[in-house]
Amino acid sequence: MSTHQRQRFLQNVPLFSGLSEAELVRLAGDTQQQRFAAGQAIFCQGDPGRTVYIVQAGRVRIYVHGDATRGQEVSMMIYGPGDIFGEMALVDRQPRSATAEAMEDVSLLVIRDDDFTRHLQHSHQLALNLMVLLSTRLRDTTQAVESLATLDVTHRLVKRLLYLADQHGIVTREGIRIQGRLTQQDLASLISTSRESANRALRDLERQGLIAMNAGRIIILKPHELAQLVAGQDGTVDG
Repeated sequence: MSTHQRQRFLQNVPLFSGLSEAELVRLAGDTQQQRFAAGQAIFCQGDPGRTVYIVQAGRVRIYVHGDATRGQEVSMMIYGPGDIFGEMALVDRQPRSATAEAMEDVSLLVIRDDDFTRHLQHSHQLALNLMVLLSTRLRDTTQAVESLATLDVTHRLVKRLLYLADQHGIVTREGIRIQGRLTQQDLASLISTSRESANRALRDLERQGLIAMNAGRIIILKPHELAQLVAGQDGTVDG
């Protein structure tokens, strides 16, 4: 991919919204393309953070290690084209707080920490965009923690499916199709429950005609009705 092609891609990434053409040209010149195969770790929790990543194609799962003796993992987020990740370690200079893994074959643009910092220092707009991004992610994390404390498995699943549909959904004749394949374990990890509990909740939503599933593909058939399930929930805790 040429520098011009990288520039054209970056101008559609929300983090770089409002940057001038000259700034985008310089930014594109400091990026490199990397590819990872499905299942391959991009970086691991505890690694030094020396790069920031932008997804060009594919899906990346961010997760943290739970109980090491049981090999438990808790997925924090799934990122797709146009999303940036790995920025926290560059901001606070601390080791990686989570592991990033390719859910499918992915193509990434990579920026080194020194280059990214230099662009932040020279672009007020980029610095402001990064503040907005970090604030949004903190808010998302707060809402996720609140869901764990107040909602049962089914309602946690519904909220997560609606979020994924909003971030990674494509409108089709049937409904909103969430891009990428999601296993029962993927979903269980995203809502901090067992695979069996996630499966029961999925099957229940399918029986109600709210979603459809086929080989890991999920379609939200009735997004409005699904949203009503979590509207105004006071929540009862159910592991």
